[in-house]
Amino acid sequence: MPKKLKLLWQTNTGLQDWIREIFAPVIGEEITDGQHQIVLDDCLIVDTHLHRADPAYYPRFRGRNAFLIREPDEHFRDVSGIYVNFCGVFRMHYSGVFRRERVMPLPLGYGKGLGRQETPKPASRRKYVWTMLGQINKSSRPDAVQALLPIQPNFWYASDGWRPGTTTNAISVVENRPSASYREFQSESMFAPSPMGNIQQETNRPFEALEVGAIPLLEKRLFMDVHKSLLGPHPLPTFSSWNQAADFVRQLIRQPESLDRLQSDCLEWWSSYKCDLTRDIDAFVERHWQKPPASEEEFVRWYGQLPGWVFFEVLRHHSASALRRRIVRQARRLLEHGRLFERI
Repeated sequence: MPKKLKLLWQTNTGLQDWIREIFAPVIGEEITDGQHQIVLDDCLIVDTHLHRADPAYYPRFRGRNAFLIREPDEHFRDVSGIYVNFCGVFRMHYSGVFRRERVMPLPLGYGKGLGRQETPKPASRRKYVWTMLGQINKSSRPDAVQALLPIQPNFWYASDGWRPGTTTNAISVVENRPSASYREFQSESMFAPSPMGNIQQETNRPFEALEVGAIPLLEKRLFMDVHKSLLGPHPLPTFSSWNQAADFVRQLIRQPESLDRLQSDCLEWWSSYKCDLTRDIDAFVERHWQKPPASEEEFVRWYGQLPGWVFFEVLRHHSASALRRRIVRQARRLLEHGRLFERI
């Protein structure tokens, strides 16, 4: 019989469906606070932006049978003694600095309303080879779109107004906001380019794509393959450059049977992975039930205490072009606003 925890919501960032799916065996009653006031025993608290909360709040869980789901923290802002107040931490945005014994890494998963709803259409029968919607003018996203633009038919929409360079001959610019939903476009796409997020390789895109049967295209760095570290062995196509990804797509769309086979392999793996993840979550809670930690060293490796480790960790996520765009962006922010980082 799985242990049951009260699910205490301190944040609402759109990942409720994902959290409820993978934590289903251990969730009992759900309670919404949002004000950092409620403290409970046998509790699973969901929170983000921990660095902005009352610093006196989390120590009130010290010694209780409490667990933390740390929602996305790509800036690593909360490695500051907060985790030691909990029996265990489930953390989104992977880093090897965290010890898996007390910190269980979780994929970012999918946003609200983007979970599996129907049997996905075979990839070879879909309308678009690839689609990509959202902010594009950051990180390695322009590289992905530029490399894939000549492969038709495609559909992309840049919510930040980005336009391709003059070197491309492809004509597929969307002048107006698309009328169909993000989910509908992904459901009609063979591939889902999933370039890095704001500062880290992992985003929600690949997991949202898998829910509707699109094949994610992932990127990796010379010294870091985040998805392999996070997910273990997987069949999701992963590349060192977006030109490699484009060549792969061109080749596969000429082989419908191979295309559908890869789609099937990805979907079967994803379903199995989610089942295994749920069992691992249950086992993690069982293992740490009513076992508070002795010190922060149980959560963070020694180099997580060194000044500057976050800079080098984030640096490993960037390609040369993504790093160049970040430097330009940060310089502009410093000149215009007098600070290097957004206030979140």
